[in-house]
Amino acid sequence: MSVQLLSRRHFAGIALSASAFPFLARAQTTTIIENRTFQGTRTASATGGEGGEGLRAKSNTTIRNCQFLDLGNGAVRVNVPADNLIIEDCSGSNLYRFLEDTSSSSTSPAVLSNFALRRIVARDLDHGMTRIRYGSHGGAVEDVAAFGSGQCDAYCVGFQLDGEAHDISYLRVQAHGFKETGRPAESYWNGDGFSDERGNYAIRYISCTATQCTDGGFDLKSSNVYLENCVAQQNKRNFRLWGNGELRGCRSENPQYHGGTGKTAHFSFHGGNIGKFVIDSPVVRASADNKAPVFLIETSVPLTLEIRNADIDAQGAVLFSIDGPEPIITWVPDRSQQNIRVLQERAQIT
Repeated sequence: MSVQLLSRRHFAGIALSASAFPFLARAQTTTIIENRTFQGTRTASATGGEGGEGLRAKSNTTIRNCQFLDLGNGAVRVNVPADNLIIEDCSGSNLYRFLEDTSSSSTSPAVLSNFALRRIVARDLDHGMTRIRYGSHGGAVEDVAAFGSGQCDAYCVGFQLDGEAHDISYLRVQAHGFKETGRPAESYWNGDGFSDERGNYAIRYISCTATQCTDGGFDLKSSNVYLENCVAQQNKRNFRLWGNGELRGCRSENPQYHGGTGKTAHFSFHGGNIGKFVIDSPVVRASADNKAPVFLIETSVPLTLEIRNADIDAQGAVLFSIDGPEPIITWVPDRSQQNIRVLQERAQIT
């Protein structure tokens, strides 16, 4: 992957340069860990972080061609500030979490900078693939696939950002089957493919896929988020949006209810800090018996939404379900010129 390839994308005002992805230009590595197997003690029925850590990573380290088995909260764990960390061509199985970023000091948080995760597959994840937080920045996750286990923990997430993490890109990353287990039917079931939080910014998702999660495929609260050519299938809410940003060429297919409270939706908007979203060239496909609304709007302040060049075929569903203040919706081109086939324009909220 190169900056030149990325720059051919239309990043809606986000400038791409070597400074945006500094790890691409950095060759220095003082520690190489390769061709090793890290074996923990986690059993198939383990809970929490049982199983132990694999290894602790520090600055200027490359971890390559390693296998991580039966480990707890951190097959790779970062507990001090780390610059120029690269993890590539690795695999994992039966883990609580593959990469855990947790500081051991309240005064020196474990900030990851200029980092990359490439070509990694992990299966039977009980909580998630990565948790990256604090002020971590300047990183990319590329060609990584994560598969949840059949006993995922509460608030499981495939790829999680928190704190003030920023300027991070996901490229061709997959998250599948992050389903909460153990919650009662009357509770909201969490479980996301990708999540970011308020405080995160300049996060980019390019050609990523999220499927079969009990909550959001993409559950995003960051500011100025950008998604391009992403696919969400059979999550309760395929794209769950709280901040502001742009989605370009993203595809939503057949949202699926997996349990708990809350409605299904292709694109859903929430909260009191919602800004403007541009949904450019969305593709929506749903079977005739799928009634998930295309746009579910449950905000406490008016949403500003611009919909461009839509291709929507959801003939058993409504286009809008709105519970809250009336949104400000702009169509480019006019609504009548966009390719939209739905059961009806708007649901009646009771």
